[in-house]
Amino acid sequence: MKVELNVPVYLNTNNERVIRIRQSLIDGPITVRVLGAPRDVFGSRPLETMYKISPDDMVTMLNWYRYQKENGNEELSF
Repeated sequence: MKVELNVPVYLNTNNERVIRIRQSLIDGPITVRVLGAPRDVFGSRPLETMYKISPDDMVTMLNWYRYQKENGNEELSF
């Protein structure tokens, strides 16, 4: 049974951009959109890039992150 989701995650970056992450279906692909800095007085943001991350790849990235932190790589340097 597929359950529909509709709660995006917004992350503000240090260069006035916004990263929006959304997964529409449980175990479905994750869509990442990078919105540029506000370009007018109304705060509209251009779409700079968009890509999808498979659920398997997201799990791999989260496992990598956890492993790095647990093993002393606090700065995530590689």
